[in-house]
Amino acid sequence: MRSVLVSLCLVSALFSACSSTDGVEPTNGGAGGMSGGAGKASGGAGANDAAGASGASGAGDEAGAAGSAGSAGSDGPSVCLDAGLGEIELVVTGLPVTVAARVRISGPEESLESESTTLSSVSGGQYVVSAQRVYDANPLVRTAYDAQVDRPSFCLEDDGTQTVNVNYAKVTPSNRLWALVRTHGPTTLLGFAANQLAASGSPDGASASLPVERSMAFDHDGNLWAASTGDAQPSVVRYSAAWLAGVGVPRTDFAFSVPANCAPAIQAVALDASGNVWLSSCSKQVLRLDPMGSPGASEEPEDLAASVTLSGLNQPSEDLAFDSAGNLWLAAGGRVLRFDRARLGSDDSGAPDLALDVTSDEATPQALVANFLAFDTSGNLWAIDSAGHALFEVAKSDLDQEGTHTVAAKVKIALALPSVDPYAMMSRPAFDDEGSLWLPLVTGEFGKLTAEQLAVSSSAATPTVPAVVISHGASSDAFAFFPAAGGLPLPSAQP
Repeated sequence: MRSVLVSLCLVSALFSACSSTDGVEPTNGGAGGMSGGAGKASGGAGANDAAGASGASGAGDEAGAAGSAGSAGSDGPSVCLDAGLGEIELVVTGLPVTVAARVRISGPEESLESESTTLSSVSGGQYVVSAQRVYDANPLVRTAYDAQVDRPSFCLEDDGTQTVNVNYAKVTPSNRLWALVRTHGPTTLLGFAANQLAASGSPDGASASLPVERSMAFDHDGNLWAASTGDAQPSVVRYSAAWLAGVGVPRTDFAFSVPANCAPAIQAVALDASGNVWLSSCSKQVLRLDPMGSPGASEEPEDLAASVTLSGLNQPSEDLAFDSAGNLWLAAGGRVLRFDRARLGSDDSGAPDLALDVTSDEATPQALVANFLAFDTSGNLWAIDSAGHALFEVAKSDLDQEGTHTVAAKVKIALALPSVDPYAMMSRPAFDDEGSLWLPLVTGEFGKLTAEQLAVSSSAATPTVPAVVISHGASSDAFAFFPAAGGLPLPSAQP
């Protein structure tokens, strides 16, 4: 037997009767008449039903007063019965023809729909409608679409019809590679659409001028977290995904001041799987911030005490990254460090669980310097040797050790040294959905190394030539895709 969903409605002597799930507006009769009518309709046991009926049709104050006697009727339920048959008309808009919707209809009958449809002869009762995020199939970086449902719940009555509109819209920062670049003015966030990255060139990226620097990270919803440069005191800020459309003047909706007595106070920002914000400080600490109940965009940033402080470092960390197990990895002093997940819930002044010195895999090994980090979907760790204009891979099997070790890089790739700017420094890279790695090359350029290129070592004498080179005229501090590739240990990674 299907369940009957009952909602009780309190009847006030001076207000209106309860309505059905779909809502029924009261008539223009006197207030007392409406109340009396409620008593009759819901309980049928009013002491003065006749007065109630009289009041309901009354045009003046006296008729309303007479109707008030009907308020003595007992309350009755507003019922949505699992009975009869009806029709649900689902209208889906906003998606390209190549992208299927994911609309779930739950109730007496269950349905998962991928497009507009009419469901006929459906069992009556209470229904709930939800729509999941969906994606296109772009091999580089996908477009994500979120939906609004105009009737997330309704009662389907016997022989009734309900129309549900589901409107999908693009998640603003999706289908782009975002580059945090430095110019002579404010820091600019450039967003390059996937179709602008298919071949070498000088495309114009959509831009948003933000007072942030050095590092950035997207959360699952597409909001951007970064270190702010716009306040006297260093702050960690969040910009809502909607601001990245480049319309209007961006404002932060989360902002937390971070006390520091050195510079640059915040060197790297990363998010863990739970959405906590981690940052590395110039004071040789790594801090965790839990951004709950933050001030709104119209308020001043508030000082926030770190919920966790890791202080067992000999020098500041240039970069942070999480692996798929939730362990925290640091690039500090050229070494690769690991703090196990079990230690990340409270303050800890102990040494890292693992400290790796990395060398080249040659007859005469050369020391490699880790400045910036990125995991691939197989769990291998890639590091940028910024000054050496190179990158290298540390195999996943070398990352499970404890203590201090020296390991040889599985792959070391050299890139051509910039002759026009010998001081150009490489910075934070990002993997795309194809497994290619995007990274800064020289001032004003960044490029793509394909998965095939990443499998082959090279030397300064015969450097690897990127498969794609994009010129944009500014120095790059960091790259990030949204959504991140499925399988990457990033909160912005999508299935």
